[in-house]
Amino acid sequence: MFRFLGIISLSLLVANCYKTYDGYKIVRVGIDSEADYMKILKLETQDLLEIFTEVRSGHMDVLIGPKSWLTCQYHFKTGGLKYKVGTDNVGKEVEEEHKRLLLKTPVAPGQFSYDTYHRIDTIYARLDALVAKHRNISELLELGETYEGRKIRAIRITSNVSSDATNNKPMIWLDGGIHAREWVVPATMMYIIDSILGEEERDKSDRMAALIDKYQIVIAPSINPDGYEYSHESERLWRKNRAPAGCRGNKENWFGGCFYSLCYGIDLNRNWETPFFGQVGVSDDPCSLVYPGKAPFDQKSTAVIKNYLEAKKDKMELFVTYHSYSQLFLTPFGYTHNLTEDHDHYVEVGKAVVNAIAARHGYNYTAMQGAQLYPVSGDSFDWAYTVLGVVDSYCFELRPDGDSWRVGFELPEDQILPTAEENVDGLLALIENIKYEIGEESDDSGGESNDTEDESDPS
Repeated sequence: MFRFLGIISLSLLVANCYKTYDGYKIVRVGIDSEADYMKILKLETQDLLEIFTEVRSGHMDVLIGPKSWLTCQYHFKTGGLKYKVGTDNVGKEVEEEHKRLLLKTPVAPGQFSYDTYHRIDTIYARLDALVAKHRNISELLELGETYEGRKIRAIRITSNVSSDATNNKPMIWLDGGIHAREWVVPATMMYIIDSILGEEERDKSDRMAALIDKYQIVIAPSINPDGYEYSHESERLWRKNRAPAGCRGNKENWFGGCFYSLCYGIDLNRNWETPFFGQVGVSDDPCSLVYPGKAPFDQKSTAVIKNYLEAKKDKMELFVTYHSYSQLFLTPFGYTHNLTEDHDHYVEVGKAVVNAIAARHGYNYTAMQGAQLYPVSGDSFDWAYTVLGVVDSYCFELRPDGDSWRVGFELPEDQILPTAEENVDGLLALIENIKYEIGEESDDSGGESNDTEDESDPS
């Protein structure tokens, strides 16, 4: 029955003009300087390619359609850019992934699994179910709405959560899904939530109980739900949000419309207020995948998180944002090669985190400053460091590693669970190495149980 429904669903996707990516290639281009990076941005502005990944370790990956392939090859050669093809036909990979997902048996409302990628409604239903089950230590937060009217939801986890005294605990913030196509990220965030609440990683229950006694932990698994849903429904490799951005090349016609076309989407990880906003590692073309918007926080998705965190900044002790891919642990700054005064601390934290991750499944992550190789401005963890003053502010890039770029954002479903597991260990190591404590720990238990599971009827 489910297979039959899957075939129907696949037919509906084709009928609804889901982008097939047939004949598209993923190409790795060597980037040795800012000038090389600007050459790629120019080609993107000319609608010849799409930027696929950030610049890392001397290269970046781009997506090139069949109509642009010969032209891009010409520009690479004349521009002195070395390149090689990783995936010759992205469409085949996308089609195979969709067939697998559509044939998966749907989970019951409120349940979750880590053998497939789930839609935002399933994620939110799981949050509802978890809060209902663990009422003593969790509550649901609705931070605001997106451009398309979807909720940005988070879960707050701490012992005796209903007590006003818990608002004075030091705070840990974790978010994911700011880039739509990075599907393994919301899945990993949900596993972290399940693990803290004792649904997963049960051998770590004592450590998790101590964690929520000491901290209030707020986790937002998908802060770009508009883009996430669009990547499921229309374009698998969509990166940005879905707000109208402006005219291609900023070219308006005589009637107030666009001379070429209207562009959609702002790169939400370029939309935060940091030094050199809109100047470094971005494009002023509204169609670009790294278009930062007209001003910091001019997008609902970033503004609602800014408002929430600014009100909590005196309690903030750790800020972490999760992305994929490249298996990296990134530290400030992202917008300049200049080292922060906390660089020595970051070196030690980085060692602890990558060692903990590697100990789980043998996968190696690399700790490094965010600006390597090429800086970008307007990212969230730089904002947390420079504006909120959060010393421990970081970005994880999950699987696959930089050499497995043929897989890229379409990480096979059998790697969801191990990716999530190793990042629970990485997060615990990170928390154990936080530099500063905020205020003094207080006993807010009020004599009530801090059990990780509410024994009352969850209905």
